[in-house]
Amino acid sequence: MRESRAETAVLGAPQGPVRPHERGRRLPALAALVLVLALVVFLVAGRGGSHSYGFVFENAGQLVRGDVVRVGGTPAGTVIGIELTSDSRAEVTVSVNDDFAPLHGGTRATIRAQSLIGIANRYVDIHPGPNFRPALDDGAVIDSDNTTSIVELDQFFNTLDPPTRRGLEGVINGFADWYRGKELEANESAKYFAPSIVATTKLVKELNRDSRAFESFLVETSKAMGGLSDRRAELTDLVGNAGTTARAIASDTTSLSQAVEELPDALHQGSDTFVALRPALDDLERLMVETRPVAPKLAPFFRRLRPFTERSVSTFRQLKVLFRTPGAGNDLYDAMRDLPPLARLTARALPRSRRALRVSTPMFGFSRPYVPDLTAWLRSFGGAMGTYDANGHYARTMAIFDAFQFTGDSAGGRLDPKPPSARGRSPYLSRGNLRRCPGAAAPSPADGSAPFVDSGELANPDCDPSQTVRQVP
Repeated sequence: MRESRAETAVLGAPQGPVRPHERGRRLPALAALVLVLALVVFLVAGRGGSHSYGFVFENAGQLVRGDVVRVGGTPAGTVIGIELTSDSRAEVTVSVNDDFAPLHGGTRATIRAQSLIGIANRYVDIHPGPNFRPALDDGAVIDSDNTTSIVELDQFFNTLDPPTRRGLEGVINGFADWYRGKELEANESAKYFAPSIVATTKLVKELNRDSRAFESFLVETSKAMGGLSDRRAELTDLVGNAGTTARAIASDTTSLSQAVEELPDALHQGSDTFVALRPALDDLERLMVETRPVAPKLAPFFRRLRPFTERSVSTFRQLKVLFRTPGAGNDLYDAMRDLPPLARLTARALPRSRRALRVSTPMFGFSRPYVPDLTAWLRSFGGAMGTYDANGHYARTMAIFDAFQFTGDSAGGRLDPKPPSARGRSPYLSRGNLRRCPGAAAPSPADGSAPFVDSGELANPDCDPSQTVRQVP
């Protein structure tokens, strides 16, 4: 009787005694319920199956067994094994739930970090291939061409050369020194880090909204930086000269102090000057009396002068800026004050320049008349170099003097070669012409202007006017 009440309570029937014919009707219902529960358990168990796949990475990136496998950011399995391949790579075996299996050809995998805090906080991010590609068998291995290992911070540091690493170390140590003793202020400023990131994100979005203008800005900035880089030597000199100028201005505080000290005496002297000008007022009064007849004519003159003075205001303002500008080394007054050092340098430089000119005057006086000869030689030599025939330029030929003799008359004839023993014996050739005067390279003109001989540097024995070119009869 007690068992019948318990069974009735389980089935949800009213409490009370159970009759034998009612028990016979409830047993099939209980069996059906058990069958439905078994079917649900079977479906759930079948649905929770998994498939295993292998991924070959260049390195495991601090993965461990049990790490999460994600597909599209959703947990889809776990890492069940990590082994070393024969070529020293990492083969990571993962199990993928049935909801995301089977994987298809073209599947790729990447090892990522779940957060910036921690070391062994990696997971495998799978990018499934398209469904129209063939399905991968259970246990299939995807090679390293379709996998990407995580880039560790140490790998990034290893790409830097030693000077760059030392510089980065100095920057990090500098930040440490910066925040030492200011931990509370650093924590307070950290509260504004997230808003600054949001503001920076908005700024980047605004920049990206007009990417063409931003790209143009970057290109023009790059050109400007390139121009500055090309003129880095001039910029370095400019900065150095500016520093020298600033030091010179700072070193001239003595003159300023002296001017301030002498200011009271100058004011006293000005007061005495005004007292001395008082008798001149009588003369000024007589001047006004004498100019009274012409005073009516001054009004039209001043009316015409007023537009001129109004237009001259800007000119006088610019003159004021030119002669007296607040600051040091930026107006004519400062330039006049710096003239004495320049005069001292000039006093040393000009005598030396004068001596150099005095020494070089004879050399220039001797070489100046030879300029036409040198110019004519360059012009004629260039003409000979420019003309060519099938054998090449004429300059490739060799000049041979007095090697031929002319046989015949003015109507016709021919050139016959001389024997070697008779060459160089022509009366029209002469040797030792080493002291020719300017203009002696051509026959003397009728006016006798060449060869040129003066009474100074080109006088005998500097050149011999008899060494000239003679006309062959």
